[in-house]
Amino acid sequence: MSDGWTVGGATALQHHAATAAAALNGLVGSWPESIDEDAMTALRTVTAEGIGLPPLRRPPTGPRRLPVRPATELMPFAEQFAVDVSVIDEQMRSEWFELLGDALLDATIVVWVSDFVPRVRAALTALFGDDPWFDVPLARTRHARVVMDEFSREVALLDALDPVTTELVRLRGARQHTCRLCMSRRSLDAMRAGADARTFESIDRYRQSDLDAAQQAALALTDAMVWTPAHLRPRDLDAVREHLTPAQAVEVVLDVMRNSANKIAVALGADEPEVDGVQLFELDPSGDLRFP
Repeated sequence: MSDGWTVGGATALQHHAATAAAALNGLVGSWPESIDEDAMTALRTVTAEGIGLPPLRRPPTGPRRLPVRPATELMPFAEQFAVDVSVIDEQMRSEWFELLGDALLDATIVVWVSDFVPRVRAALTALFGDDPWFDVPLARTRHARVVMDEFSREVALLDALDPVTTELVRLRGARQHTCRLCMSRRSLDAMRAGADARTFESIDRYRQSDLDAAQQAALALTDAMVWTPAHLRPRDLDAVREHLTPAQAVEVVLDVMRNSANKIAVALGADEPEVDGVQLFELDPSGDLRFP
């Protein structure tokens, strides 16, 4: 294999982003203690099936931890989260809050993982070829948010992409999910690398813009992962293979998932901007956001 594009999706992920792949496995294997077996099964199933992709492993049968409400009551919110999170309204949100109580954040993280890991796998398989995906065994945890943050940091530390492309991908995803907080932010690293207001504005019409071919290919892949993950167009995949390296393609896919954590804030109505106007940020050496 000479060009790196036919190794299989799981192999490409491990080869080009081993530490992030390990963190992703941590997400796949996380089963919050606040979520019972029926709820975990329902959430993992309805999210993936709502976008036409195979769901993650269901939990093993065993003692139920929270015999509270029928799991089917959780499905409308979870399915809408996957299909188009921006459509979740106050009534659906309040019903979700009432159903989950103290398990609210854990359940929403489960929905996000169940929604987006299948998208990552579908994109990498489409780009690099078939390769077996193995779900790590589920393990009970009280620290789902910690596992999520670890994945975010590891992806943020990948450096195959230039800062401008990374920021364009982030902003495009923010637009698609209508995350007000994310849309209000701008990367200082991207600005230091030459991005300006005109660059950022071009993402809404990137196919007719003067963004370079690699950036347009990255943005088209972002759109495809968000809207049509089960039906990625050959021309978009070909553009990625032509204009990005395999390592860059893997990074785009992981960036789209990392950025998609904004769906949690949007779904819970917690995406209000922190400042009026534009909020500048940069990454510290550990991969966390810093606001100068």
